[in-house]
Amino acid sequence: MNKRLTEVSGFLDGCRGEVYAAIEGMPEARLERVPAAGGWTAAQVLEHLALAESKTSQYLAARLAKAIAAGLAREEDETSVLAMTGGFPVIAQAQAPEVVVPAAGVTAAAAVADLRASHAEMHALLRSADGWALASVLTRHALFGPMQMYQSLLFIGYHDRRHLPQIVRAAAAA
Repeated sequence: MNKRLTEVSGFLDGCRGEVYAAIEGMPEARLERVPAAGGWTAAQVLEHLALAESKTSQYLAARLAKAIAAGLAREEDETSVLAMTGGFPVIAQAQAPEVVVPAAGVTAAAAVADLRASHAEMHALLRSADGWALASVLTRHALFGPMQMYQSLLFIGYHDRRHLPQIVRAAAAA
Protein backbone atom coordinates (compact mmCIF):
# COMPACT_ATOMS: atom_id res chain seq x y z
CA MET A 1 0.00 0.00 0.00
CA ASN A 2 1.33 3.49 -0.82
CA LYS A 3 2.56 5.84 1.90
CA ARG A 4 -0.62 7.93 2.05
CA LEU A 5 -2.98 4.97 2.31
CA THR A 6 -0.70 3.33 4.87
CA GLU A 7 -1.07 6.50 6.93
CA VAL A 8 -4.86 6.49 6.49
CA SER A 9 -5.08 2.81 7.38
CA GLY A 10 -3.03 3.30 10.53
CA PHE A 11 -5.15 6.27 11.58
CA LEU A 12 -8.41 4.37 11.04
CA ASP A 13 -7.10 1.31 12.88
CA GLY A 14 -5.95 3.48 15.78
CA CYS A 15 -9.29 5.25 16.08
CA ARG A 16 -11.21 1.97 15.90
CA GLY A 17 -8.85 0.54 18.51
CA GLU A 18 -9.88 3.38 20.83
CA VAL A 19 -13.51 2.32 20.40
CA TYR A 20 -12.70 -1.32 21.17
CA ALA A 21 -10.63 -0.28 24.20
CA ALA A 22 -13.57 1.77 25.54
CA ILE A 23 -15.89 -1.25 25.57
CA GLU A 24 -13.38 -3.95 26.45
CA GLY A 25 -14.56 -6.04 29.35
CA MET A 26 -17.97 -4.35 29.57
CA PRO A 27 -20.84 -6.78 30.00
CA GLU A 28 -23.12 -6.91 26.96
CA ALA A 29 -26.14 -6.10 29.12
CA ARG A 30 -24.52 -2.81 30.13
CA LEU A 31 -23.90 -1.89 26.48
CA GLU A 32 -27.54 -2.70 25.64
CA ARG A 33 -29.30 -0.73 28.39
CA VAL A 34 -31.03 2.51 27.46
CA PRO A 35 -29.56 5.40 29.46
CA ALA A 36 -31.94 6.86 32.04
CA ALA A 37 -31.74 10.23 30.28
CA GLY A 38 -32.72 8.56 27.00
CA GLY A 39 -30.83 8.39 23.74
CA TRP A 40 -28.98 5.57 22.10
CA THR A 41 -27.54 2.65 23.98
CA ALA A 42 -23.78 2.11 23.69
CA ALA A 43 -24.58 -0.83 21.37
CA GLN A 44 -26.63 1.47 19.15
CA VAL A 45 -23.76 3.95 18.95
CA LEU A 46 -21.47 1.09 17.89
CA GLU A 47 -24.02 0.06 15.26
CA HIS A 48 -24.20 3.68 14.06
CA LEU A 49 -20.42 3.69 13.58
CA ALA A 50 -20.63 0.43 11.62
CA LEU A 51 -23.44 1.74 9.41
CA ALA A 52 -21.62 5.02 8.74
CA GLU A 53 -18.37 3.25 7.85
CA SER A 54 -20.09 0.73 5.60
CA LYS A 55 -22.17 3.33 3.75
CA THR A 56 -19.10 5.56 3.37
CA SER A 57 -17.05 2.65 1.99
CA GLN A 58 -19.76 1.88 -0.56
CA TYR A 59 -20.10 5.53 -1.57
CA LEU A 60 -16.34 6.00 -1.90
CA ALA A 61 -15.94 2.78 -3.89
CA ALA A 62 -18.51 4.08 -6.39
CA ARG A 63 -16.81 7.51 -6.58
CA LEU A 64 -13.43 5.83 -7.09
CA ALA A 65 -14.74 3.55 -9.85
CA LYS A 66 -16.25 6.54 -11.64
CA ALA A 67 -13.00 8.51 -11.34
CA ILE A 68 -10.90 5.59 -12.61
CA ALA A 69 -13.23 5.18 -15.59
CA ALA A 70 -12.79 8.90 -16.31
CA GLY A 71 -8.99 8.56 -16.36
CA LEU A 72 -7.91 9.17 -12.75
CA ALA A 73 -4.14 9.66 -12.47
CA ARG A 74 -1.86 7.48 -10.38
CA GLU A 75 -0.68 8.79 -6.99
CA GLU A 76 2.66 10.58 -7.07
CA ASP A 77 2.40 12.64 -3.87
CA GLU A 78 3.67 11.11 -0.64
CA THR A 79 3.06 14.02 1.73
CA SER A 80 1.03 13.39 4.86
CA VAL A 81 -2.72 13.42 4.41
CA LEU A 82 -3.28 13.77 8.15
CA ALA A 83 -1.42 17.07 8.10
CA MET A 84 -3.55 18.19 5.14
CA THR A 85 -6.88 17.76 6.93
CA GLY A 86 -6.16 19.28 10.33
CA GLY A 87 -9.09 17.32 11.75
CA PHE A 88 -12.74 18.25 11.46
CA PRO A 89 -14.66 20.98 13.25
CA VAL A 90 -16.36 19.99 16.48
CA ILE A 91 -20.09 20.13 15.97
CA ALA A 92 -22.97 20.13 18.39
CA GLN A 93 -25.22 17.14 18.48
CA ALA A 94 -26.39 16.42 14.95
CA GLN A 95 -29.30 14.43 13.60
CA ALA A 96 -27.94 11.30 11.92
CA PRO A 97 -29.24 10.60 8.42
CA GLU A 98 -31.86 7.84 8.50
CA VAL A 99 -29.58 5.42 6.63
CA VAL A 100 -27.14 5.36 9.59
CA VAL A 101 -29.65 5.36 12.44
CA PRO A 102 -29.37 2.08 14.36
CA ALA A 103 -32.37 -0.09 15.07
CA ALA A 104 -33.75 -0.14 18.59
CA GLY A 105 -32.77 -3.26 20.46
CA VAL A 106 -29.55 -3.99 18.57
CA THR A 107 -27.43 -6.37 20.61
CA ALA A 108 -23.88 -5.59 21.62
CA ALA A 109 -22.65 -8.78 19.95
CA ALA A 110 -24.33 -7.86 16.66
CA ALA A 111 -23.05 -4.27 16.82
CA VAL A 112 -19.46 -5.38 17.45
CA ALA A 113 -19.68 -7.95 14.65
CA ASP A 114 -21.03 -5.26 12.31
CA LEU A 115 -18.25 -2.91 13.41
CA ARG A 116 -15.62 -5.52 12.55
CA ALA A 117 -17.29 -6.25 9.19
CA SER A 118 -17.53 -2.56 8.26
CA HIS A 119 -13.86 -2.09 9.09
CA ALA A 120 -12.94 -5.03 6.88
CA GLU A 121 -15.04 -3.44 4.12
CA MET A 122 -13.10 -0.19 4.60
CA HIS A 123 -9.80 -2.04 4.35
CA ALA A 124 -10.94 -3.68 1.11
CA LEU A 125 -11.67 -0.20 -0.24
CA LEU A 126 -8.20 1.00 0.81
CA ARG A 127 -6.59 -1.93 -1.03
CA SER A 128 -8.59 -1.16 -4.18
CA ALA A 129 -7.67 2.54 -3.93
CA ASP A 130 -3.94 1.85 -3.67
CA GLY A 131 -1.93 3.77 -6.22
CA TRP A 132 -4.67 6.17 -7.29
CA ALA A 133 -4.55 9.96 -6.82
CA LEU A 134 -7.36 10.13 -4.28
CA ALA A 135 -7.00 13.87 -3.70
CA SER A 136 -8.51 14.23 -7.19
CA VAL A 137 -11.59 12.18 -6.30
CA LEU A 138 -14.25 14.62 -5.17
CA THR A 139 -16.81 13.58 -2.56
CA ARG A 140 -19.50 15.25 -0.52
CA HIS A 141 -20.36 14.97 3.16
CA ALA A 142 -23.88 15.69 4.42
CA LEU A 143 -22.64 18.10 7.13
CA PHE A 144 -19.24 19.26 5.91
CA GLY A 145 -19.94 19.61 2.19
CA PRO A 146 -17.37 19.05 -0.56
CA MET A 147 -14.27 17.02 0.28
CA GLN A 148 -11.68 14.99 -1.52
CA MET A 149 -11.47 11.25 -0.94
CA TYR A 150 -8.61 11.33 1.57
CA GLN A 151 -10.66 13.63 3.79
CA SER A 152 -13.69 11.34 3.51
CA LEU A 153 -11.57 8.34 4.50
CA LEU A 154 -10.08 10.15 7.49
CA PHE A 155 -13.50 11.37 8.56
CA ILE A 156 -14.39 7.80 9.58
CA GLY A 157 -11.64 7.85 12.21
CA TYR A 158 -12.66 11.28 13.46
CA HIS A 159 -16.26 10.06 13.55
CA ASP A 160 -15.24 7.14 15.79
CA ARG A 161 -13.47 9.58 18.12
CA ARG A 162 -16.42 11.95 18.16
CA HIS A 163 -18.68 9.18 19.46
CA LEU A 164 -16.27 7.77 22.09
CA PRO A 165 -17.58 9.97 24.92
CA GLN A 166 -21.15 9.08 23.95
CA ILE A 167 -20.33 5.35 24.15
CA VAL A 168 -18.74 5.78 27.57
CA ARG A 169 -21.63 7.95 28.88
CA ALA A 170 -24.29 5.56 27.58
CA ALA A 171 -22.60 2.55 29.14
CA ALA A 172 -22.00 4.36 32.45
CA ALA A 173 -25.56 5.65 32.66
CA ALA A 174 -27.05 2.27 32.07
